[in-house]
Amino acid sequence: MKVFSLKVRVVLVEPEHEGNVGSIARLMKNFGLSKLWLVNPKVEIGNGAYSLAVHAGEILEEAPIVEDLNDALEGTQWVVGTTSIVAKKPGNLRRTAITLEELSEQMTNWQEEVALLFGREGSGLSNRELDRCDVVVSIPSSSTYRALNVASAAAIVFYELRKSEGNRGVRGYLDEADAEVRKRILQLFDALAVKGGTPTHKRRLADKAFKNILSRAFMSKREAVLILGVLRRAVRV
Repeated sequence: MKVFSLKVRVVLVEPEHEGNVGSIARLMKNFGLSKLWLVNPKVEIGNGAYSLAVHAGEILEEAPIVEDLNDALEGTQWVVGTTSIVAKKPGNLRRTAITLEELSEQMTNWQEEVALLFGREGSGLSNRELDRCDVVVSIPSSSTYRALNVASAAAIVFYELRKSEGNRGVRGYLDEADAEVRKRILQLFDALAVKGGTPTHKRRLADKAFKNILSRAFMSKREAVLILGVLRRAVRV
């Protein structure tokens, strides 16, 4: 199996069943992924996990276990969250999800490492964890029972990303704006909103909306520098 040219770090947030951890490790190897991180697992990763991982035991052996999500995200430039609960109202910006096809399209442009987050079996990712994400995706399951088993969801996501490999590099972008540059743009946007007198509650929504837009649109370093320059001047005026 060909390995991913995409740099993907699979992050399981507080997994509750070791069988799912083992199954996801196996799926990762099936689809050419190798980096697994576990955040504060609620179960020991023992024989049950290794039994279901089969020939992917080395992925479990090498998986860092950390207590805080920020530790698992360190060094990544993009954070993709998964959820079965999508926005039903325009104001719920943190759960405004894109499709897996749209994610695959986006990721053909991304050169740096991506963290792919899967939440708890019982409750998924929290609102706070979703706020850490640049992009949120959801699988279009039945409205009568939307929540998939986490390993089943992982299989679908991995498959869609594998399909995107054939389009890797088609657009030829080489100078992707990194996370620090995007963060600075968001900070200046917020400063501009403050200067303009935007009420605090509306400013938070505007900040999230702007972050969503930046995350859905590939931005080169040159484009980022130009936008930064405009925002800096606007804030100083």
